[in-house]
Amino acid sequence: MEDNTDRLHNLLLEVAQLLRADWPDWSRGLATFGQRLMEAGTDRDARQRVVRDALGLYRQGMGGFQDIVLQRDGSVLPEQRQLGRLRSLLFEELQGQLAGEPL
Repeated sequence: MEDNTDRLHNLLLEVAQLLRADWPDWSRGLATFGQRLMEAGTDRDARQRVVRDALGLYRQGMGGFQDIVLQRDGSVLPEQRQLGRLRSLLFEELQGQLAGEPL
């Protein structure tokens, strides 16, 4: 059975993989959150820092994580729907792992 750390780690890496070709900086940033989560191991405080930092992705203004569009030659790619779904799942997972702290 997958624990919360693995689920969050896998979501971060899945989004990073999806963004790799067209948004490499965002891809590396999300992969870094995944790496930090794994390095935190079972250290609750360290994991909570990663979760809070990753939630910051959803607080950015124009040009932020929520504004990423997967497109080529002026056309939105079919993968955009998957990105939207993964962004939502990632946000829900991050919120769920935030130990009762206010957003």
